[in-house]
Amino acid sequence: MAKAKKAAAKRPRKAAPKKAAAPTHPILAKAEAALDKVQKELDLVAKKAEAAKKEAAAKAAAAKKAGSKTAKKVAEAAKKAAAKAGDQLKSQKEQLRHAKVAHAVAKVEAAVISAEERAVEATMEFAESLAKRAEADLKKAVGAFEARWKKSRKAADSKKVKKKEKKEKSKAKSAAKKAKVKAKVIAKKAVGPKKRAGAKKRRVAKAKKGAAPAAAAAPAAKKPAKAKKAKVAKKAKVAKKKAAPKKAAAKKTAGKKAAPKKAGVKKAAPKKAAGKRGRPKKAAPAAAAPAA
Repeated sequence: MAKAKKAAAKRPRKAAPKKAAAPTHPILAKAEAALDKVQKELDLVAKKAEAAKKEAAAKAAAAKKAGSKTAKKVAEAAKKAAAKAGDQLKSQKEQLRHAKVAHAVAKVEAAVISAEERAVEATMEFAESLAKRAEADLKKAVGAFEARWKKSRKAADSKKVKKKEKKEKSKAKSAAKKAKVKAKVIAKKAVGPKKRAGAKKRRVAKAKKGAAPAAAAAPAAKKPAKAKKAKVAKKAKVAKKKAAPKKAAAKKTAGKKAAPKKAGVKKAAPKKAAGKRGRPKKAAPAAAAPAA
C-alpha cells in the first residue's frame, strides 16, 4: 500500500492549459510592424557603418605605411564612405526613435480603444445578467403573488361557500316545514270524509227529532201573526189621516208670514247678549198653534 502511494505521488502533474493571448489591436499591430522594419534597416545600416569604419581605418593605416598619394586617396575615399555610413546610421537611429514614439502612441491608443471595447462588453454582459436576474426575480414575484392571491381567493371563496351553505340550509328547513304542513293537510283530508259522514248522520237524526214539535206549533203561531199585521195596518191609516190637516195649516201660516221686503232697507241682525253663553233655546214649531 505504501509503494502504491509513493508511485501515485511521483506521477507528474498535468500543466494547466495556457490562456490564449488577446488579439492585438490593428493600430498597435501596424505600429509594431513599422518599428520592426525600421529596426531591421537600422541593423543593416549599423553593420555597413561598422564595416566602412573598419575599412577606413585599415586604408588609413596602409596609406600611412605606404606613404604614396594613391594610398592616401584610397584612405580618404574610405574615410568619406565611413562618414556617409555613419550619417545613414544616425538618420536610421532617428527613424527608429520616431517609430518607437509612434509605437508608444499606438500602444496608448490601442489601450484606450480596448478599454472602451471592454467597457462596452462589460456593460452588455451586465445588461444580460440583469435581464436574466430580472426573469428570475419576476418568476419569484409571480410565484409569491400567485400564492398570496390563491390564499386570499380561497378565504373569500370559503366565506361565500359558508354563506351559500347557510342560505341553502334555511331554504331546506323552510321547505321541510312546508312539506310537514302539507303532509298534515293531506292526512287530515284522508281521514276527513269518514268523520264528516258520521256528523251528517247525527245532524239528520237531530233534525228529524226537532221537526215534529215545530210542525205542531206552526198553526198556532200563524194566527197571532195575522192579528198583529191587522193592528199595524189600522195604526198606519190613522197616522196618515192626522198628518194631512197639519200639513195644510203649515202652508197657510207660511203664506201669511212671508210679506214682501222693502227695497234698499236691511234689518240688522239681533245682537247676542254679551254676558250669556251656552246653547240658544230651541224655537217652538210654527205649525203647533193652528194644530192645537
